[in-house]
Amino acid sequence: MRSLLLVIAMVVITKHLLDAFMACCVGRRDDYAYQRSDGRYCRAGCPLTYDVVYRHLQGVQTIGSYLIDEQGLCRSAVFDSDASSGQVDLLQVQTQLAGVGVPSYLEQSRRGAHLRVFFRDPASPALVRRWLLPFRPDGVEFYPKQDALSESVPLGSLVRLPLGVHRVTGECYPFVAWSHGQFIPVAASLADMLAWFSTVQRVPVPASIPLPITDQATPTIPRTIPFKTVPTETTLTIRDWCRQHDPVAMIGRYVALDQKGMGCCPFGWHHNDGVDTHPSLWVYRPSSPDLCCWYCHVWKQGGSLFDFFRYYYGLSARELWSHILAGGHF
Repeated sequence: MRSLLLVIAMVVITKHLLDAFMACCVGRRDDYAYQRSDGRYCRAGCPLTYDVVYRHLQGVQTIGSYLIDEQGLCRSAVFDSDASSGQVDLLQVQTQLAGVGVPSYLEQSRRGAHLRVFFRDPASPALVRRWLLPFRPDGVEFYPKQDALSESVPLGSLVRLPLGVHRVTGECYPFVAWSHGQFIPVAASLADMLAWFSTVQRVPVPASIPLPITDQATPTIPRTIPFKTVPTETTLTIRDWCRQHDPVAMIGRYVALDQKGMGCCPFGWHHNDGVDTHPSLWVYRPSSPDLCCWYCHVWKQGGSLFDFFRYYYGLSARELWSHILAGGHF
């Protein structure tokens, strides 16, 4: 990659080139972080301007961008592998994403690789995580790591801005494509690499995303658990149905619960790296007239037994209710 480094100082970087690059890769504009000589980052505490990005691309300094912006939205997502097989691992993810019509772009990194997905419009981090986390292999990190910003996490995930010089290695890592059995840069110079950003596909984030079923949600008994068949024409309501069933027993078929009703949350999209590694789901028997019977301490959200199965199977309320009324199996 040193050949790419050699041309950095000679490139004339126009505002037009910067606009395309920043539209894809920059999140928060009112703050950023700069990389120190030991590879760590320090918060700058000032706006990320054209001049800052220009200096980054010229190799004068190296900066990281906070993915979630001031409005609590993000313009891209990043899969990050530090493994020596990172490029190959993320190439497989890229292929899987392409199979469902989602373009993504592979970038070399110090240890492995990044795979970036650029969005046409800013999107909710929670929605992005729900959409893309199911594609994350074990051992790969996913950014943003947060569903939303909060008082305890006011800035969110920081990711190195592409095409800068890593302060530890002195290298500049390009975007690459797999061709003829090897990874090759998508462009031969920094100027061409910046111009390439005007050609990338920025995908729309789906407005409605079926909730994924993760390995953590595998039932302890077969999924074909019949509910009591109910005639199609019935006065039964969702509230009535919830009251008919013991939530601890029902959810306990899908999540291993301890004596206190605690278990690992099966809704992985709001947990770091998509997995609840420390039991955060509490299941309990509601007191009338309340229907709420479970609560995730990480997600800070709970609901009724009906809500649990709606999230678990990725169905709308109407779809799940129709399934129940038809005597369907779960």
